[in-house]
Amino acid sequence: MKNVCALIICLTVTLCSHAVLAAETVTTHWGGSGEYLYDHGFAKDVMRAPGEGVRLFNMDLHENDAPGSGFSEKGVYSDVVWGPNRGRKIAVLKDPRAQKAFIVIFVYKQGKYPLAFTMNGHKSQIDNWDQKKNIERYRWTEFPAEWLKKGKNNIEMSCPDAQSADEGWELYIARADEFADGGGDPADVGKTSFKSTNGGESWKESPFGPLGQTRAEYTVRLSFDRYRETGWVASPVVDLWRGDSNDFIVPLREIKSMTLGLKADVPDGAKIEYYFRKGISPDPFAESWEPYQFIGEGESLDFKTGGAELNRRYVQFRAVLSTKNPLVSPVLKSVALDAELLERVPLHKNIRVVNAENPAIRYSSIDWQWEKHDRPEFREIIERENLDEVIAGCRTQFDAQVKLMNYVARRWYPGKTLPEYPPWDALSTLERIEYAGNGGMCIQFNNVLGGMCQAYGWQARLINCTGHEIIEIWNDDYGKWLFFDAEFFDHYNYDPKTAEPLDMLEIHERFLDYYFPERPIEWMSDLITWMPEIEGKELPVKRGIGINNENVLMNHFGRVPISGFVNAAFMRMVPRNDWFENPTPRPLTHGNSWWPWNGYVNWYDERTPPKRQYSWYSDRARDLWPDLNMVHVDATSAFGNDRLFLRFESYTPNFSHYEIDVDDSGWKKAGERWTWLLGSGRNTVRVRAVNKLGAKGKPSVISLNHADAPFGE
Repeated sequence: MKNVCALIICLTVTLCSHAVLAAETVTTHWGGSGEYLYDHGFAKDVMRAPGEGVRLFNMDLHENDAPGSGFSEKGVYSDVVWGPNRGRKIAVLKDPRAQKAFIVIFVYKQGKYPLAFTMNGHKSQIDNWDQKKNIERYRWTEFPAEWLKKGKNNIEMSCPDAQSADEGWELYIARADEFADGGGDPADVGKTSFKSTNGGESWKESPFGPLGQTRAEYTVRLSFDRYRETGWVASPVVDLWRGDSNDFIVPLREIKSMTLGLKADVPDGAKIEYYFRKGISPDPFAESWEPYQFIGEGESLDFKTGGAELNRRYVQFRAVLSTKNPLVSPVLKSVALDAELLERVPLHKNIRVVNAENPAIRYSSIDWQWEKHDRPEFREIIERENLDEVIAGCRTQFDAQVKLMNYVARRWYPGKTLPEYPPWDALSTLERIEYAGNGGMCIQFNNVLGGMCQAYGWQARLINCTGHEIIEIWNDDYGKWLFFDAEFFDHYNYDPKTAEPLDMLEIHERFLDYYFPERPIEWMSDLITWMPEIEGKELPVKRGIGINNENVLMNHFGRVPISGFVNAAFMRMVPRNDWFENPTPRPLTHGNSWWPWNGYVNWYDERTPPKRQYSWYSDRARDLWPDLNMVHVDATSAFGNDRLFLRFESYTPNFSHYEIDVDDSGWKKAGERWTWLLGSGRNTVRVRAVNKLGAKGKPSVISLNHADAPFGE
C-alpha cells in the first residue's frame, strides 16, 4: 500500500510540474525591405533599387577577348591603327536595346591624333587624353545606343591623319594561344577581328603578327546601361525558433506552421520566381540541406507550410529575377517570414547573459577557392626560407605576419617580371630569384608573402588596386582582413587614433573622404593612381616604409607615397588563392598591361562607379571581405535550468575542429555540439575554430550568471 501511495504522489507531482509548463503558442518574425534582404543574405547580378528594393544589375558588358588580352611573351600582342591600316571588330548582339552605349578600348600607346571609329557606318571618335593627369591605358566613349542593331555590329577603327606607325594608336590584341591559361576557349578566337592595310578596301580575318598568321581578337568591348538578363538574391539562413531576435538563448520549440510573404513590382517582359529549402544546420553550405523547391512567381507570394512538410528549424529562400527586355527590371520590394511555434520550456530567469562576443558570420556569395592544407610546397617554403626562425618569439599572429612581410621585402630588390613571367604561387617566384636574380615587382612580393602566410594556415589573397598589387591577410588577433605591402618594410596602413591596422575597404573609405568627399570618381578624367597628398590636409592613415625601397619610389614618382592609401580608388580580386592546386586560369602577365582580364570580382559603391571594362561587381562588403575562422555560438535551453545546449557554426577554410575553454580551465577539443553544465555564479566559455594547419581563430566569448533556483525558474 505504501508503494502504491508513493507512486500516486510521484505521478501527481510530475503531472503538476508539467501542467505548470503547459505549451504556449509563440510567433517569430524575420524580414524587411528588399534592400535588407540584399544586405544580409546572398546575391549575384543584382543591386539595390531606389525605394529599398533589389533589382537586376544595370550595367552589361559584351566582350570576347579578356582571357588572352595583354602583354604576351609568345609574340605580337598589339596592332597599330594608322593611315591605311585599319581595324574592324564585329560584336554580335542578341538584343541591341540599351539606355546608353559605350565603346571600350585598351591601348598600349595612344596616337598623335584622335582614334576615329564607326559603328554600323555612324562616325565618332575617341579623343586623346593627358596621361600626366590620368595615366590609365584604357578608354571608353559613349555613342548613341540607336546605332546598335540585332546580330552583327560592325566597328571600324582608323587614324587617317597618322603618317606613320609612331603617330598611330597601338591597340592590345588577345592571342588565341593565351586563352586557355586565361580561362577561355580559343576555338573561335579571331573570327570577329579583321584588319585592312589598304584603307578599308579589303579585309583579312585575324591577320596579326609579322607573317599575318596569328589568331587574335582586338581588345575592344561594348558596355551598356541596361539590365542584366538574370540575377538572384537569397535570404541568409533563417532560424525559425529565433526569428529576428538577438537573444543568445532560445528555448526548445516545436514548429506548427510558417508563412513566407514576398512583394515585388514586375513590369511586362520581366519575371520573378521564388524558391524555398529547409535544413537541420545553420551553415548555408552544409551538405544536409534539402534542394531548393519552386514555390511560386509574380508580384506577390503567400507561401504556407507546416507539419511534416516543414519540421525543420532552419530555412532559406531565393528569388530569381529575369527580364526579356533589358530596359526594364523586376524589383523585389519586401519579405516577411512568420513562424507559429509551440513552446513548452520557459526561458529560465535564473540564467542571465552578461557578455556575448558572438558575431554572426558574414558569409560571401562568392565561391572562394582556398588552397588545401596538405600541399607539400608549404613545408618546402618554410624549410628552405627558414621561416620558423624568422617568426620565432612572436607573441601575436600579427607580429608574425609583419616579420614575414619584412623578410620578403628583403628577399630581392624590386625589378622586372619579364622574361619568363612567373606563375602566381610563392615557390615559383622564389625559384625565379635563383636563376634570374630577381623575383619581380609588387605582385610577386605580395604573392610570396601570401604563400608564406598560407603555409602557416593564415589565409591571404592578392588585391589589384589602382596601379599596384597588394595583399590582404586574414588576422585572427583582430578578426578581420589586413592590408600589407611586402614591396616595402613594415608597410601596413593604420588608424592614427587607435594604431589599429586597416583592411582595404577601410582604407578605401578614407581615400574617398580625403580625395572625393562630395562626388563620385570620374574615371575618364580624374587622377586616381599614386595620388599626391593634398597640401594642408592631414592624411587619415599612417604607415611605415623601408628606406631601401623608398628610393625606388622616389625615382619613379619623385616622392614617397603611402602605398595602399594612395592606390585605394578601386579594388578588384581574383576570388581564390589555390595557385599550387590550380595555376590557371589567371590574368596574362599581370601588371605589364592595364589589367584587361575579366575574371575579377570588382568593388563599387556610391562614390566608386563600376568601370565599364569589367562585368562582375559587388557593393556588399561580406562578398569581398567574408569572415574567416570566426565562431557563432547558438544556445538552446530545455527543461533543466542549470545547463544550455550549444551549437557552433564557422566558415573556416581547411576546418579541423573546435576548441573550448570553460572558466579558464584550458583549451579542449570539442565537436559541433556541446552541453554547457552551469555552476553557481559566473560562467564563461570561450570557443574557437582550428584549421588543419593548426591556426586558431579569434575566440567567441560568452559570460553569464547562473543563480541556483527551483525547477521551472
